[in-house]
Amino acid sequence: MYCSYKRRKRRVKWKRVFGLFLFIGILVACIIYYQTRVVTVVVDFTYAEVESKVTASVNKAVLLNLDTVNYDDLVKVEKNADGDIALMSANSLKINRINREIAVSSQALIENSCDSGVDVPLGALSGIVYFSGFGPKITLDILSAESVVCSFYSEFDSMGINQTRHAVYIRVNSSVKIVMPGKTKNITVKTDVLVCEAVIVGKIPEIYLNGSIF
Repeated sequence: MYCSYKRRKRRVKWKRVFGLFLFIGILVACIIYYQTRVVTVVVDFTYAEVESKVTASVNKAVLLNLDTVNYDDLVKVEKNADGDIALMSANSLKINRINREIAVSSQALIENSCDSGVDVPLGALSGIVYFSGFGPKITLDILSAESVVCSFYSEFDSMGINQTRHAVYIRVNSSVKIVMPGKTKNITVKTDVLVCEAVIVGKIPEIYLNGSIF
């Protein structure tokens, strides 16, 4: 009878150990599934809305800071006696100031627009793409923009004989953090905005056509 009691006690102990390992295994599997599937689906679902918020904020910041800026403010063009382009140079002082002002304005506007977070259907948390648009919505927090980096670049397009369209753009790279239960995810949104353009008459050296003055 004593041996039978010991066997029962041993079986109960092994059942508890098995149950503990089973619980740990299920927990680990859930964590792996969440990290590999749920996060991917949620990020994909929220990216479009975050991108829309960021792009709208950047466009507004560019409009506020470049409302009175024209091509001649940013680019200096000098011609030789034959009417060809001898020199093209960027106004680095003004460009650096604009970069700084747009970065600050963009970050403030992004933070303001993202204060309300992003509404995500509960089905997205299943990690199954098919169910990502179903169920009641929950709000995911979006922290302030991690960083906003601005840079100018330009493009040349031929408009005919000795006529070239020179378009100046500003590129704003915004890094935004999405906060999910037990996980945060950084996404980067690239926004290109046309600043100004001009049609330049005269032959432009290849060094400018194939390079950048910024």
